Amino acid sequence: MFTIKRTLSILSMATLFLVACSPEDGDTGPVGPVGPGGAIGPAGQDGTNGSDGTNGNDGTNGNDGANGTSSVVSSVFFVDSASWTNPTAISGIVNSINVPAITGKIVSDGVVMLYQTSDNSIPTATVWTAVPYTDGIFSYIFSYAPGIVNLRITVTLQGSSPTLAAASDHTYRVIVITPGAKISGFEPQSYEEVKMVYGLED
Repeated sequence: MFTIKRTLSILSMATLFLVACSPEDGDTGPVGPVGPGGAIGPAGQDGTNGSDGTNGNDGTNGNDGANGTSSVVSSVFFVDSASWTNPTAISGIVNSINVPAITGKIVSDGVVMLYQTSDNSIPTATVWTAVPYTDGIFSYIFSYAPGIVNLRITVTLQGSSPTLAAASDHTYRVIVITPGAKISGFEPQSYEEVKMVYGLED
């Protein structure tokens, strides 16, 4: 019996000795790989739609601006043969054209030009001759006042047989240029020059 107790006592001491002499815990090992993802859960319910925003009120329309005025006005007038005054006068015949674009300011500071077709029998002729001019027998002259252009055709006497002024159809083009649009030193020799410089259209 004594031998058994002694043996157990020795084993107990040996066990305590082994526990007391065990080494300390080592460093923490590296993190292991991420495990596979879990199954996707069911989708949540859609949220309710928000209410539409209200439209803003339209602004009021602005007032129309005032009509602009053209700095250069080109107008064509057809003068019938029957409208000439004193159609058989040797001293000449007269007529007039109403041109509203000629104002008092135009008369004092602006420019008025008059052109006549080279062939008065064709109102749509595109060749224009500047007035005043003389063709050898007839002299074509004009004057102007606010709202009107006065026309006159006089006769150059040939020998002892006077020639009557021709009371025929005539087509005229009147160019009205405001003071601010005048080009200093520009003295056109033809309507084509005026048309090109001022950008006029037929």
